[in-house]
Amino acid sequence: MPVTAPKRKGTQGAVGAAGSTWTEKIVMYGFLAISAVVFLLPFAWLISGAFKTQAQIFAPTPTLIPPDPTLENFKTVLSDASLPRAFFNTTLIAVLHVALTLFLCSLAGMAFAKYRRAPGHGWLFAFVLGTMMIPGAVTMIPIFVILAKVGVLNTYWAMIIPGAANAFGIFWMRQYITANVPDSLHEAARIDGCSEFGVYWRIVVPVIQPALGALGVLVLISVWNNLMWAFIVLRTENMQTMPLLVYLLQGEYQTPYGLIMAAGLVTVAPLIVAFLLFQRAFISGVTSGAVKG
Repeated sequence: MPVTAPKRKGTQGAVGAAGSTWTEKIVMYGFLAISAVVFLLPFAWLISGAFKTQAQIFAPTPTLIPPDPTLENFKTVLSDASLPRAFFNTTLIAVLHVALTLFLCSLAGMAFAKYRRAPGHGWLFAFVLGTMMIPGAVTMIPIFVILAKVGVLNTYWAMIIPGAANAFGIFWMRQYITANVPDSLHEAARIDGCSEFGVYWRIVVPVIQPALGALGVLVLISVWNNLMWAFIVLRTENMQTMPLLVYLLQGEYQTPYGLIMAAGLVTVAPLIVAFLLFQRAFISGVTSGAVKG
C-alpha cells in the first residue's frame, strides 16, 4: 500500500493562531493610537493657543502649529504679582491634603482588612462604600456650613480637611492590604511585641508603597485642579490657588484666551512633572493587585 504523508494540522493551527494574534494586536494598538490622539488633542491645542495671539486663535483657518509664536502670554502671566502666592498656596494645600489622605485612608484600610471580627465590621464597610454614591454637590452646602460654624473659612484647613478620608481611598487601600499583607505577617509582628500602630508603620506601610504612590497621584491631580471648592471657601486674594487665579483671568467684556491657555499650561506643568516622577509607583500600584478581593 502507498504510504501517504500525515496532515500537519498542528502546524496549520499554529499559523492560524499566530495570524489571529497579530490581527488582534493590530486592532488593539490601532484603537489605542486613535484614543491617544483624541485625548491628547485638547492638550496639544492648549499648548498651541498659549503661543498665539487672540487674532490667531480666532483665525478663519486655525492651525495647530502657531504661524508666528509669541511669548507675550507667558510674560503677562509670570509678571502677575499674585502668581507666586497662588502657586505656594496650591502646593501647600496639595502636599498636606495628599499626606493626610494617604495616612487616614491607609490606616482605615488596614482596619477594614485586618480587623474583620470587629463588631459591625461588614455594616460599617458597606456604609463607607455607600457614601461613594452620594454626589459631591449634595455635601457641599453641609460641609460649608460646618466650616463656617467652626470658623475656618478662607484658611488652608478649609481646603485640606474636607474629603481627606474618602471612601475610594479607603476601599483602594483595604483591597491592596488584603491581597498583599498576609495575616500571618500581621500576627507575627504582634507576637514580637509590636504595637498596633507599630504594625501599621513598620510592617504595612513598607508593603503598600506602590498603592500609596498610585493613590497619591490620583489625589494630587484632584486637589490641584479643585476649582469649585476653592471658589466657595476662599475669599481673599492672598489665599487664591492656581485654578482660581486662571478662572479670574476672564475679562468682563472679552476673555483673553491666549492668556488663559498660557496660565493653564503653567498650572498643569507641575502635575506632568509629578506624574513622570511617580509613574512607576502609579503603574505598579494599579497593576499589582490593588483591586483584588
